[in-house]
Amino acid sequence: MADTRKPKPKPGATGKNQPGRGAGTAAKARPQAGRGAAAGGKGRPADKGKLAKGAAARRLEAQRRRRRTLVWSTVAVVALVALVALVVFQGRDEPSAGATRPVTPAALEAGRAAAGSTGVRTFAEAGRDHIGNNEQPDNWNSNPPTSGDHLATPLGAGVYDSEQDMRALVHNLEHGYVVILYKGIPQDQQDQLREFVRERSGSKLVLAPYSGLERDGVALAAWRNLEVLQRVNLDVVQAFVNDYMVPGATKSTAPEPRAA
Repeated sequence: MADTRKPKPKPGATGKNQPGRGAGTAAKARPQAGRGAAAGGKGRPADKGKLAKGAAARRLEAQRRRRRTLVWSTVAVVALVALVALVVFQGRDEPSAGATRPVTPAALEAGRAAAGSTGVRTFAEAGRDHIGNNEQPDNWNSNPPTSGDHLATPLGAGVYDSEQDMRALVHNLEHGYVVILYKGIPQDQQDQLREFVRERSGSKLVLAPYSGLERDGVALAAWRNLEVLQRVNLDVVQAFVNDYMVPGATKSTAPEPRAA
């Protein structure tokens, strides 16, 4: 009989040497390489975007720091100006600590003996009405006056090198001032009085020459009270200020102590 069986096909070659499969593998590998390159190309713009955002954030933070620095600098300047203004204001309106330096009774007694003073004299109130600039008071009862009619406007505190209107100074006395007047005393004694008053800037003190004194010397005047010295003694002057200058005066009878 004839053999009718079909011959079995020979198995094909296997492995890497098969041309069909190797070519297919290589073909598949190339597109993958292309995709990787494309992915790499997309990564560069993304990095640049991140860098740009970081730079913008740093610029924004720098701007914020500059604004904060400017705000705090402004606050510091304003605070400094306010502090300086406060110090100036207090220095102008408040008497210094030396304004009420205590004087012992023994020092006051010795000072009065050296100054040729017989002590403080107290007078009755002579009146306290306001008069016009063209009027003269007719009720003063001491020299210098310690009360009575006077001008409507007092003088500012401090040292005056020329004679002032006594009608205005009586108004100062009404407000609790001590007025120191002098006539014919040596320059060194005038300088002592000037230094005394200037060291107490802001106090209710006035110093001025006054030709109306009966004799050469110094007059310490407060409302209704007067002490006359033949020569300057600062213990006596200080004790009078302690007793009669507002505020802090222990013996003042000024009717308007709160007025400037």
